[in-house]
Amino acid sequence: MRFRYNLLSFLSIIIFILLWELSSEAQVLPAVLPKPIDVAYSIHRLIDKIPIYTYHSISHFVAGFTIALIVAIPAGALSGWYYSVRAFVKPIVEIIRPIPPIAWIPFVLISFRSDFEASAIIIFIGSFFPIFTNTFLGFSNVPLEYVEIAKTLGARDLDILIKVALPSSLPSILSGIRTGVGVGWMCVVAAEMFGSPGLGLQIMNMRYLHDISAVTAYMLVIGVIGFTLERIVRIVEIKTLKWQKGFVRQV
Repeated sequence: MRFRYNLLSFLSIIIFILLWELSSEAQVLPAVLPKPIDVAYSIHRLIDKIPIYTYHSISHFVAGFTIALIVAIPAGALSGWYYSVRAFVKPIVEIIRPIPPIAWIPFVLISFRSDFEASAIIIFIGSFFPIFTNTFLGFSNVPLEYVEIAKTLGARDLDILIKVALPSSLPSILSGIRTGVGVGWMCVVAAEMFGSPGLGLQIMNMRYLHDISAVTAYMLVIGVIGFTLERIVRIVEIKTLKWQKGFVRQV
């Protein structure tokens, strides 16, 4: 089963590249879109620069995403578990949540002198809400019978929160983390397009130079890294939740 899955995944990539090449040759796609061979040449040409800009982008992502984890999980857990905290926090979150992370860029650029800090904050904003929302849902939907059994056994509220609610909410929390990784990584590009060194800034620089093959090359790098990050989180999710019956094991 695993071999078949990996084989189909590999074939899908090959078929995609072939369709891309054939569409380019038949001029079905816009003329500005480069051919796969041109993109491959650009990757080879930029091979010494890609690791440097990738390092900067991953640094921005790690900083912003780590802050999002530290803030969103406790906030979501307390909001989902305690009605008083929910009444205070939830309305504010629901008002701010629909605002796109890119809309905060003018405020962030004015407030932070460091490009690193500005990029990290934009990534934090993008990652925060999926993690908060899923954590909130996990804690607010803990089966009541679990809580009643724990109370019958003499467990205190803090014990129930940590030993009952947290394990029960873990699937939802990890799902939120996986979504937050994807949204946060997409925010890296937007955050860097305004001057912070990284893959996003290079896309803008290559655009100004009308080097569309290089733009596409950097886009593919971003896609591959994003896919890798999602797979890593998915593997951690599966290993963490392997005790659950019926948990989907495909990665």
